[in-house]
Amino acid sequence: MLRQLSLLFAVLAAVHANGNLAVLHSPDSIEFTMNGPIEQSSVKEIFPAALGYTGKQRESYTEQSIAIWDPFALPKALVAIPIDGVEELPIPTYKAKVWYPLIVDEAEETTWQAIRSRVEERSNDNTLVRINLGDGVDALGQSALGELKPANMEKEKLKSLNSEVEEDRKFVEEIQLLHAVADNAAKKHDSGTDVYWLVVSGLKPVLDLHGNTSAAAEEASTLLSDAIDHVSNAFVNTYDGKIVVAAFTNDASKVRNARSVLERQRRDTPQDDEQDVQKNKTDEEDKNRLLTSTTERTGDKNEMPEKTGEVIKENKINNTDIQTIIGQPEFSGRAKTYTEDYPVIFNIMLWFGVVFVFSLLAICIAIADMDPGRDSIIYRMTSNRMKKDN
Repeated sequence: MLRQLSLLFAVLAAVHANGNLAVLHSPDSIEFTMNGPIEQSSVKEIFPAALGYTGKQRESYTEQSIAIWDPFALPKALVAIPIDGVEELPIPTYKAKVWYPLIVDEAEETTWQAIRSRVEERSNDNTLVRINLGDGVDALGQSALGELKPANMEKEKLKSLNSEVEEDRKFVEEIQLLHAVADNAAKKHDSGTDVYWLVVSGLKPVLDLHGNTSAAAEEASTLLSDAIDHVSNAFVNTYDGKIVVAAFTNDASKVRNARSVLERQRRDTPQDDEQDVQKNKTDEEDKNRLLTSTTERTGDKNEMPEKTGEVIKENKINNTDIQTIIGQPEFSGRAKTYTEDYPVIFNIMLWFGVVFVFSLLAICIAIADMDPGRDSIIYRMTSNRMKKDN
């Protein structure tokens, strides 16, 4: 645990979070309990865990990230909206249920492929949809959500964005597609688990063209935020609230730098383990020398002294070293580690014992209160008439 915390602090010191992840909606049956920045490579474990899937990697990290309060009301779907090329989400913080700084260490498509393979392993009756909105209406006219027919946005509504500029036009088209996806969300799929991955890639060209602080950038952020709200509300209503809706940024230019720093930090960790092993070896050698000197003073080099108290007085050793020398386990101050089956077996034995004791008590009381009449087995086994007949 200490090693994991030190690794986390080292990563935070070396890499600043270069993205954001916001959970816009999650049911009351689960709770995101993460603290501080998270890596995008862990998102492919966190999202499946929120859907009820057992984590394959970083199990302890996943357990600390998700708290499941009601296993019978888990989410039935996941809607993720990655926004390419930017570092800040165009969503006000008050609209998000949970907000995290994100360390982008892999591409969003890698995360999608990992989540899709996890869902497909359990069942084939799933709806898995990845839509890159940058492909345009022509490429996405017919999708797994049905035929997308986006309504044309009136030019009068655009104040700073110009529909005649290619970058602005493509971004507005992605916004229209997001609204079309929200309109088609009412077609609920009766399947095991549904995952919708909606990639927005048109915001970065707008910011590069107009600037991050321009009026056009502010208008683009507002349009995207409203479209994400429309998508979130539509899917939440479709799945009766049993859905996780999240949005996160993904800047591909930051992936290589973050990944290299994280790998360097992980490579440095085994060196600490080697130092611990070397330190343990040194301590063991010191204890062996202490044992040799103790046996020489007692007059026999091959046998341990019979009286431990005399060894303590002569060598003035603390109790921990004496216990180690005579073969007793050293007290570490930590509780015993139990397997995952321990609470299950414990509950089975506990409640079986309780039921067995009360059942036995009820049987004893019933036998004690039994009327020894002619119809009872007690009368038949103790009757003198039965003995005479024999």
